[in-house]
Amino acid sequence: MISAFSFLPEPWPSWLKRSVAFVIDRVTAIHRLNQRYQTQGFAGLSPEQFTRQFIAQFNLQISCQMPALPTNGPLIIVANHPFGGLEGVVMAHLLAQQRSDVKILANRMLGIFTELSDYFIYTNPLKAGASGNLSSLKTALAHLKTGGTLLVFPAGRVSYPQGTDNAVLDHRWHRSVAMLAKQSQAPIISCFISGQNRPGFYLAGKLWYRLRMILLVRELLVSNHKSFSVTFSQPIQELLPVADHHNTDLLQLVTYLQDPAYQQHWPTEESQPEQALAPAQAKATLSAELAALPEGQKLAQFKHYSSYYCSQAQCPSVVEEIRLLREANFRLLDEGSGKAQDGDQFDQSYTHLLVFDHQAERIIGAYRMGQTDNLLQQSGIAGLYLSRMFDFSSQFINQQQPCLEMGRSFIVADQQRSFHGLLLLFRGIAAFVSQFPRYRVLYGTVSLSRQYTPLSVSLIQKFLTQPDANVRAKLPFSHPVHPALAEYLARQPRDIDSLDWLVRQIEPDGKGVPVLVRQYHQLGARFYCVGIDPNFAATPGLLLSVDISQAPEKLQKLFFADLLPVYKQRVSDAALLQGAPST
Repeated sequence: MISAFSFLPEPWPSWLKRSVAFVIDRVTAIHRLNQRYQTQGFAGLSPEQFTRQFIAQFNLQISCQMPALPTNGPLIIVANHPFGGLEGVVMAHLLAQQRSDVKILANRMLGIFTELSDYFIYTNPLKAGASGNLSSLKTALAHLKTGGTLLVFPAGRVSYPQGTDNAVLDHRWHRSVAMLAKQSQAPIISCFISGQNRPGFYLAGKLWYRLRMILLVRELLVSNHKSFSVTFSQPIQELLPVADHHNTDLLQLVTYLQDPAYQQHWPTEESQPEQALAPAQAKATLSAELAALPEGQKLAQFKHYSSYYCSQAQCPSVVEEIRLLREANFRLLDEGSGKAQDGDQFDQSYTHLLVFDHQAERIIGAYRMGQTDNLLQQSGIAGLYLSRMFDFSSQFINQQQPCLEMGRSFIVADQQRSFHGLLLLFRGIAAFVSQFPRYRVLYGTVSLSRQYTPLSVSLIQKFLTQPDANVRAKLPFSHPVHPALAEYLARQPRDIDSLDWLVRQIEPDGKGVPVLVRQYHQLGARFYCVGIDPNFAATPGLLLSVDISQAPEKLQKLFFADLLPVYKQRVSDAALLQGAPST
């Protein structure tokens, strides 16, 4: 029998409990739920039979691709709480199909379903420090430490409208989730449950928040034929070394980011047949062209690797090889042009920075650099590649002082796990700006490969960019922003480690933020916006600028090495010549 009597305080005399329970039964409609319970034969069923019959009797339409759960060992499942009770029964049914050790840390109100009592560890989430809460957490932790499965609705209460747009979201999750995970070393699976209660339910909650609890049973009774989806994440093995509340906020956000309504896909591009790659240049020719460069154009060296800069006129075969390698490596990221090589008219006017392996006589990486003062003087704003992608006002930094426009970077596939290729590219840039100290500022885009989901690109945009009125993308990247992201960003800093963690949970292959994004972030870059490059396989590009002279000291030491004192003196001299204060 379902009754409010069973979860009223024990010390109360029985006559008072009966009177109060009668009133609660009528106000909450528990008596109507009890009638259904009695007539549909729920009494005395096992927990598995109860959940199965509950779903059948309410004719719930559940869309779910249930992943294979770890077969043993501790496991925590966290979920949002859109209905306030219904989802607890459904989740118990789904999880019990794979694990026989499921326990649910649940509100005492679910004690009305006595047949499910074996599932529940009861707590009072509405009142911090309530009697019994500490023992509930201890019981939950003990269950995990014996290798059990624990389902938690960390909000502790039903979702309700929040924020300026009244989006229906969970209350801020309780930090005990992160605490339990750390102390038990249990992996976490986050679960997003779609759906909402009726509008009148939320209206009543605005009048008095406790009405949401009072009306939950009435919402349950009108759940016939309710349709909703259940989406599971892959197991989350590690949390960040931050406070429990921060980790719990991240778990809450990553749960909402699984909402199928926000799982968009890149537009399908009409596929064009790829041309065969252009033939490679002769190794001896590459070595000879680089050896013929003036001594000052060899920028840095490490073991048998060297970085150089050159023009196309100086090293035509080297630039042809760079164009071939660009295409070959961009194809691996679905960014290739499909042509025999990746090249355009800007290769003639831009400077090419490259890393050369003298032993293998091959190029292992390159960057294209546009010297904006020269390019603007020769061709105006049209002389800049990125003017095809962004509208720059005359106040943007590339027209206020000499800059290097950076782009078309790559490291060959077999060297991407090695640090020296990227290091020598950056040391080459450092040596170049030491020779030409007027170029204190680098700007350009980092390609955000379409091998990232649009959701990940959206997160990178929201976490990193600071819009500037002096630049806008001609083809802006756009993606709907989940209200839960705005709630998170109002609570926590937009740090790159949290962003990287979120991207790793979203990406099917577990990749994090692109290496170049992290590298520029460490240099103190400013990120402006994300635009789509129609001339580069419609790839989204993250526009940024960085003042090398203001980079953190330890990174200046890493990239400039022995050149750092020289660079600082030259920057100081150049600033004094311009009548500006030295830095």
